[in-house]
Amino acid sequence: MTAQNLHIDSEQVVSIILIAYHGDRWLPDCLGTLADASTQPLHLVLVDNSGNTILDDLDLSAFDAEVLSTPRPMGFAEANNYALVEASHLEDTVLFLNQDTKSPSGWIDECVRVLRENPSLGAVSPYIRTYEDDGWDTSFLTCLSEQQKARLERDSVSSEVIPVQNAPAPALLVRTDVLVETGPFDPVYGSYYEDYDLCRRIRDEGHSIGFCRDARIRHFAGGSTTTEQQQRRRMRQVIRNRVLYELRDGDGPRWWTAVRRFLLGFPHRLARGVAGTSSSQPPLVTLKAYGDLLRIFDRLVSERRDEAEWMAYLDEIGWPPRPVPSPVSSRASVSVQ
Repeated sequence: MTAQNLHIDSEQVVSIILIAYHGDRWLPDCLGTLADASTQPLHLVLVDNSGNTILDDLDLSAFDAEVLSTPRPMGFAEANNYALVEASHLEDTVLFLNQDTKSPSGWIDECVRVLRENPSLGAVSPYIRTYEDDGWDTSFLTCLSEQQKARLERDSVSSEVIPVQNAPAPALLVRTDVLVETGPFDPVYGSYYEDYDLCRRIRDEGHSIGFCRDARIRHFAGGSTTTEQQQRRRMRQVIRNRVLYELRDGDGPRWWTAVRRFLLGFPHRLARGVAGTSSSQPPLVTLKAYGDLLRIFDRLVSERRDEAEWMAYLDEIGWPPRPVPSPVSSRASVSVQ
């Protein structure tokens, strides 16, 4: 680990975790705009997760910054967790930020204000625009109800916090004390749906999730999938992880729901792929995705086994991280000597 500017300012309120993975294309604009996203000093944890050649040339002087290197290339969930436990400290709020984002001025301050004024909120996200700011990001729209989308298009949203079940990971702010309570991302997902799963656990602990109306960020959807092979690998993960998430978030006996997924859902999805219907995936993608699910079938059908695997992982990484701030918003940070 190397560190830059590890002077901890008493006014800091946010620790930003930014995973850099083949990020040369994205990092200069991401970091160049991020400095103006808050009027307060920002604690930046920049993680070299493979494929980056410009990290030593980046100007991090606008941040209290530390740079970590993963021991091997990790999935999005595991890389963020590595940062959480290896960072020198965490502020009152953790911001999980994608590298393929651009930050308008002041959006972090708006989200922090909303969190402070709404104690029931466990996590909040800004409204997410496309990278070129010519429309709404698909991951943002997916989290809204049809009624919320209609109001969005009419620009008739009156509440400054839009309540949702889940918020996506391109820019997700979570109270650190809530994160300690719920645990970090579950690496069983790798990438995709790990953000929904974290939101599920936040809701299960009695906290709410919302979008901040007065905050905006711009995100390039699909920045890590540039070839057909990468797209197929992505959809394989999406199919696998959607099943796991829906099993965890659903009602009724897990084992019965899992069996139905394999006996009914799998043949239906496979048939759609053979027929080439709209939004279907090639049969081989579906076959591989359900093959991946068979490898964790014991976790799918047994909540007890699933919970045991999760708790073992938390013990393995040393959760919760230390030091962490008090749940009370005292602005005292812990310095690393």
